[in-house]
Amino acid sequence: MKAVAFWASLLVFLSCKKEVIVSQKYAVEPKLEQNLPLKDSVAYFDKALTYQYEINGTKAELWLYVNEQNHQILYVPNDDMIQAVISYPDGKYVVFATDENGHKVRFEQQINAVVSTEIDDILLTPLEEKIIISQKNIQQNDLICYGYILKYLKMEGSEILFATTQIPINSFQIYGFSRLDGDCKIPINFDFINVFKKKQLITHIDREDFHLQLLNYGPNPYEFHYQSYLKKL
Repeated sequence: MKAVAFWASLLVFLSCKKEVIVSQKYAVEPKLEQNLPLKDSVAYFDKALTYQYEINGTKAELWLYVNEQNHQILYVPNDDMIQAVISYPDGKYVVFATDENGHKVRFEQQINAVVSTEIDDILLTPLEEKIIISQKNIQQNDLICYGYILKYLKMEGSEILFATTQIPINSFQIYGFSRLDGDCKIPINFDFINVFKKKQLITHIDREDFHLQLLNYGPNPYEFHYQSYLKKL
């Protein structure tokens, strides 16, 4: 009987020791949320805004994917560490990235100005000139863009801008991508919050060293799978 009791005690001791070793192993892992899978695992966007811009003679494009139904907007940076950034109508931006340990993580930034009350416009002077963006090539209605002169407050000078009200999104969500921290922000200064109204989406910028134009807005399905991204705590 004493031998049986001895072996039973030894098994309990080894079991407890194993639990301690396992606990110590996971204590050094990054703090990540473990209650996955997420309720939803795929973000779907059925349309895209396609801009072309030129900086000092170098041209590039900026693509932003839009879901008009749930008001989410997706930006996919050209970055090895950041796979996607999704803007939500409450001013939340979720960044999906790969950290230095190779873990797929997601974290949030909040841009409260996205849901702030619009202020009275004192910077823009309307122009009679309009620009029509033809979208016959993608079988969509033409976009009418209205011109404005933006007067600088902190320095002399102005620039010519155009905007449209035909695209049913909160433009502050687009402009908010310029206020994000780090490499997840868009590569151009596109912050026109409280310069334009939320229903006014900028389509053209004309400065001495920078030019931008909206090429089109129409169907261009894109899916982003995010089930494997753990929330960084």
